[in-house]
Amino acid sequence: MKKIIKIAEAYVLSRTAYKILLVLSTVLIAIPYIREKIGFIINIMMVYGFIIVGYELIKGTLLKTLRTTKTSFLLGGFLLSYIITILINKTHIIGGLKTVAFMFLLFVLCFLFPEDTTKDKIIKEMKAVSGTIVASTFILSLISFIMYVFSISGIYFTGEGTYQASYGLFEGRLWGVYNPNTGATLTIISVILSLAFVITCKKKRIRIPLIINIALQFSVLILTGSRAGYYVLAGTTVFAVFFAIVNHAKNFKIKTMVISITSAALSLGIFLSVGFTLKEGLAYLPGLTQYVFSISDEKPQNNETAQAETHNTEQQVSAKINKVDLNRPGDPNFLEANPFANRIDIWQACFQEFLEAPVFGVGRENVVEKSVDNLKDKGWAYCLKFRNTHNIYLCVLVSSGIIGFLLIGAFALGTVSRSTKTVFKTYKNINIWFLAAFVLCIMMFATEFVESRILYKIGIFSTVFWLYCGYMYKLSKIERTEKSNQTVLK
Repeated sequence: MKKIIKIAEAYVLSRTAYKILLVLSTVLIAIPYIREKIGFIINIMMVYGFIIVGYELIKGTLLKTLRTTKTSFLLGGFLLSYIITILINKTHIIGGLKTVAFMFLLFVLCFLFPEDTTKDKIIKEMKAVSGTIVASTFILSLISFIMYVFSISGIYFTGEGTYQASYGLFEGRLWGVYNPNTGATLTIISVILSLAFVITCKKKRIRIPLIINIALQFSVLILTGSRAGYYVLAGTTVFAVFFAIVNHAKNFKIKTMVISITSAALSLGIFLSVGFTLKEGLAYLPGLTQYVFSISDEKPQNNETAQAETHNTEQQVSAKINKVDLNRPGDPNFLEANPFANRIDIWQACFQEFLEAPVFGVGRENVVEKSVDNLKDKGWAYCLKFRNTHNIYLCVLVSSGIIGFLLIGAFALGTVSRSTKTVFKTYKNINIWFLAAFVLCIMMFATEFVESRILYKIGIFSTVFWLYCGYMYKLSKIERTEKSNQTVLK
């Protein structure tokens, strides 16, 4: 019996197993077509999660875990305040409680760790989860890229014909198998985690496919036309170059600072140049594919006729290889366009609704009904239809009011500030996986200025954020403990 329990704990009731399966499930339902077919898988994952929570509660380890950090009280307070919000508004109660249940699982099973969790165990789990994300994003990005190369695109309807979804290239943007903004953020996550593997892995046979994946993800990012995603990856590149030089310098002096800033600025110029050049080159890929296949489909000709037409064919190649327009509608060049365009009207509409219920908010499920009437341009009502305020900070303010905003804000501020201090104190011998989690979380905090996906919403981004926020926070805590122990020994 004891052996059966140990096997169940290792493979069935394991938090690591749950996290990997949750990542795979949410990656799949990010694709509208698949979500339409197997969306119920999230309900299964929620039941599975509560089975683990129940087992840990019976075993006595859950309460110990909840008492290990002050952040658990902030997160618990946020959930409690949101339950009050749901009850006050008296609408969408079932949907609201389901959201609370999912956030509870993210907070408890993904963010929090038992007190006795070691650094090695966390790194091992991070590698397993990160490998799952890199592999799945590679497959999905490759499918999306193939759709672009072979000009596979179209529109289909989900939700019994109520929701229009696109695939392939649409309006100058690569939708691939999901929407462009989803694809762009996933590419950045994949790049960050792939770089962590490249740096920590010494085997060349593993590094090569990872580098190929980075190139693929960057190409897909360019094709999505996501301005926010492009700028965030540019900022991540600048930070990586700056940090690498400071990390390898023997002493931190003014000279080191000058070299670091100069190199970071140069890397930004190179990034923008490569991005522009790559975009221009990628624009010819579908046309080149069509030309190659048109040549192969031509009927065989005799030698005399073939030789006579060779010269004319070579002159017409450039004319036959058409260039795809990768500019978004109304944007001459997406690299120069404003990432806040068309979002300000939505923010103003939501803020007006916040003024109507400032203490506990209106609840995320009510955003569409409450805010759509405040829109100056009713054309943006479809964004609110899916409760996307395009700004997580405003979303929290409107959905949970000042109470929820202060609670989750205190959590975010404390977590980020503590992790940032760890980066500064350990930058000379920093753990690469801790740094990857830190960069990934900061990246998501940045992208959420123009999106709303890491709270309330059941999906891949809320899952990834709380996973890596947990890794970042726990590793930071372990690093501080180790350093204080070393100080005492000295």
